[in-house]
Amino acid sequence: MKFTYTVAALLLFAGLLPSCGSSPALYSWGDYEQTAYAVAQNPTPERLRALGMVYEKLITQPEGLRKMPPPGLCAEYGYLLAKQGDTERGVKLLEKEAELYPESAVFVRRLIKQLKK
Repeated sequence: MKFTYTVAALLLFAGLLPSCGSSPALYSWGDYEQTAYAVAQNPTPERLRALGMVYEKLITQPEGLRKMPPPGLCAEYGYLLAKQGDTERGVKLLEKEAELYPESAVFVRRLIKQLKK
């Protein structure tokens, strides 16, 4: 009887073990976290340029399983560009966000409307 419980426990453990492994990332965030944190701490022009380069790389060369920019990234970069005066490019990125992630379309349209005022 004890042997049966031991075998059952080992089989259960062996069956659960693969679920503990990590799955491949759907999106790649690259250096975004460190760069965005540095900008939040001290938003110098150099750090803002570095953040822009990170945005560009993540949008133009997406990695991860889905091979598309992470959710919200196009919108965040587009909004930043619009606030810096490049409204045309910013709106294009906001529209790209709505295209890639339709669930964000209502919010993105509202942002575009505010930026065009």
